[in-house]
Amino acid sequence: MSETRPRRPDGDGEPLFWRAIPLNAPPFLHALLVTAIALGTALGLRLVVMGFPHGWGISSTFFPAFIVATLFAGPRWGWGVWAVAMAIGLTAPGNAAVGFPQQGALALFGLSGGLTVMASSALRTALVRLRESADLQRESEARFRSLADSAPSLMWVSRVGGARHFVNTAYIAFVGGSYDDALHVDWRTRLHPDDLQRILKEQVAGEGAHKPFSLEARYRRADGEWRWLKSFSQPRLDPAGEFSGFAGIAFDVTEAKQVEADLQRINELLEERVDLAVAERDQAQAALDQSQKLEALGRLTGGVAHDFNNLLTVIIGALDIVLRHPENTARTARLGKAALDAAQRGERLTRQLLAFSRRQPLRPEPVSLDSLIRQSEPLYRGALGERFMLDLSLKAGDGTVSVDAAQFDAAVMNLLVNARDAMSGGGVVLLATALVRRAAGADDLPAGDYVAISVQDNGEGMDEATRARVFEPFFSTKPVGKGTGLGLSQVYGFVRQSGGGVLVDSAPGRGTTLTLLLPLDRSTPEDADGTRPATWPDTPALDILLVEDDPQVAVLAEAMLRELGHRVQVVDNPARALALVREEAHFGLLLTDVVMPGDMTGVDLARKAVAARPGLPVLLSSGYTGEVLASAEDAPWPLLRKPYTLDVLAAAIAQTVSDADPGAAGD
Repeated sequence: MSETRPRRPDGDGEPLFWRAIPLNAPPFLHALLVTAIALGTALGLRLVVMGFPHGWGISSTFFPAFIVATLFAGPRWGWGVWAVAMAIGLTAPGNAAVGFPQQGALALFGLSGGLTVMASSALRTALVRLRESADLQRESEARFRSLADSAPSLMWVSRVGGARHFVNTAYIAFVGGSYDDALHVDWRTRLHPDDLQRILKEQVAGEGAHKPFSLEARYRRADGEWRWLKSFSQPRLDPAGEFSGFAGIAFDVTEAKQVEADLQRINELLEERVDLAVAERDQAQAALDQSQKLEALGRLTGGVAHDFNNLLTVIIGALDIVLRHPENTARTARLGKAALDAAQRGERLTRQLLAFSRRQPLRPEPVSLDSLIRQSEPLYRGALGERFMLDLSLKAGDGTVSVDAAQFDAAVMNLLVNARDAMSGGGVVLLATALVRRAAGADDLPAGDYVAISVQDNGEGMDEATRARVFEPFFSTKPVGKGTGLGLSQVYGFVRQSGGGVLVDSAPGRGTTLTLLLPLDRSTPEDADGTRPATWPDTPALDILLVEDDPQVAVLAEAMLRELGHRVQVVDNPARALALVREEAHFGLLLTDVVMPGDMTGVDLARKAVAARPGLPVLLSSGYTGEVLASAEDAPWPLLRKPYTLDVLAAAIAQTVSDADPGAAGD
C-alpha cells in the first residue's frame, strides 16, 4: 500500500544550512578554500567598487568573511581572516575616515572584528549543540519508529483532544489505506454494533480521567473480518508535567476469545455429562438401595417370623392346654403366666420394629435401671437359652435415667441376643450396671454423670472393619434367617435419642463388651420397681361408646370394660358412632380406635363428637397410627397404646374422666 509520511531531516535530506556548519573541524583544504573565498569576496567587492589603491584597506565588507570563516571552519580560521584584514589595514596607503586618524580607525576596526569573531564562535557552538540534540532526537524517533513498525500489535500516539499524530505499520494494515487514512480513521465506524455504546462510555470515562484505561471490543478489519482487540492507553506528560495526550497499544485477542468460548462450551458439555453421570449413578444407587431393601426385608421377615413363631408357640400351646383341662387351676395359672409373658415379649418386638421405622415415638420417663433389669431378668434368661448363663452385676443402685422402658428392654434384649450368638458353644454373659462420670469431650458426650449398662461375652470378638460397621442398619454377620441386621442399629438410635452414647470394646479372640451410657436423671422414678397395682383406680361406672372395627379386639375390649364395671355399646364404624353421639346424650366416655376404615379417622370422629357434645371425655386407642400418627400425637385427648392390660385401661379411663369438665360427661 502507498504511504505518505512526512519526512524528517536526516542523512542526505539535511538542509544546506546544517551542512554549512560541520559538527567537526573540516579538512584543512576545505577550510582554506572557504576562508579564502570569503576573504577574497570581501576584498574584491571593495576593489571593484573603489578601484586600486583606494579599494585596498579595511572596511565593513570584511565582517561577513569573519562570520563565514568562523561558522564553517571554526574560531581559528575566523581569527586568521581577522589577522589578514588587520594586515591589509596596516599596509593601506590611507583609508581613514575624514577627520579621524588612521590609527584610531584601525583600532576600532580590530575591536569590532574581534567581537564579531567571538560572537560567531559562540553562535557556532550553540548551533553545533542544537544540531547534535536534533540528531539525537531524530535517531531516537527513528529507533521508536523502527521498533513500532516491527511490532505485530497496533500502536499509536495521540495529542490532547484525541487527534492521532503517529500510528505504526500494524495499525495501518488493520485500518487499510494510507498513513493519513490511518491517522484520521473514525473508529466508531469500525466498532461492532453490540459493543459501540459500551466502548464509547468507557473511552470517554478513561480519556476524561487522564489515567490509564483498557478497552476490549470487536472491530472490523480492512478485509471485513471482525476481530477482538484489547487496547491499553497510557497518558503522556510534557517536560512541564502537563498532560499531552495518550500512547496506546492494542492486541488482537480473537484466538484467545475463541479458546475461551471453546472452553466454556467444553465446560458446559462436561457439566451435562457430569449431570448425566450423576443421574445414572443416582439411578444405580436407587436400584442398589431397592435391592438392599429387598434383602433387608428378607432378613427382617426371617428374623421376625422366627421370633413371633416362638412367641405364638408359647401362647397357642398354653391356651390349648388350658382349654383342654380348665379344671387344673394350678397349671392354668402357670401356663397363663407364660402366655402373658410371651404376649408382652411380642409387644416389645412390635415396639422395636415401630421405633426402628420411626413410626412410634419414644415415651421417656424416669426409671431405676437396676429395678427394671431385675423385673425383666426372667425374660432375659429365657432369651439366652439353657446353654448360656446370665451373670448380673447391678451396681447403679438408685441411679435413675429418663428412657422409654420398653425400648430400653428391647435394646438390652438385642445386646444379650448378640452376645449369645457370638458364643456358639455356650458360655456366660455378664450384664452389669454402674454409675460413672464422663469428662468433657469424651466420646462426643457432655460432661456429667451417667449410668453405664454393659453386656460382655467371651466370644470370637470383632476386627476393626466389623467394629466400624456394627451400627449400620441391615449389617449383620449372621447367616440369612438368623437376624434382621436391625438390632444394634436400633440400640444405637435409641441411646442417641435418649441423650447417651454407645462404646464398643472388642478384638478378635477376646470377646466383646458393649456399653450403653445414659445420662443420670435426678428425678424420682414412678413405679420404678415395676410392680403392678393390686387394684385399679376406683372409677364410677360409665356408659362407654366403644368404636372398634376389629371384631376380636372389640370383643376383648368390651369384656375388659365390663370387667371394670362399665356399661358398653360397641359400633364398628365412625359414622354410626357419630350418629349415636348426636342422638343419645348419656355416654360418659368415647373410646375409639385411631385407624378406621373409610375417610374418617378416630381423631376426626373425636373432633366431630366433641363439637356435638361439648365436654365429652375422649380416649384414643391404637397400636399403629401410620400416617395419622402426627394428628393422634397432637390431638388434645390421651392416646392408649395397644396392647394394654386391665390396670393400664383402668388408669387411662380414670385419668381421662378426671381431666374432663365435671358434670359434662353425662350420667
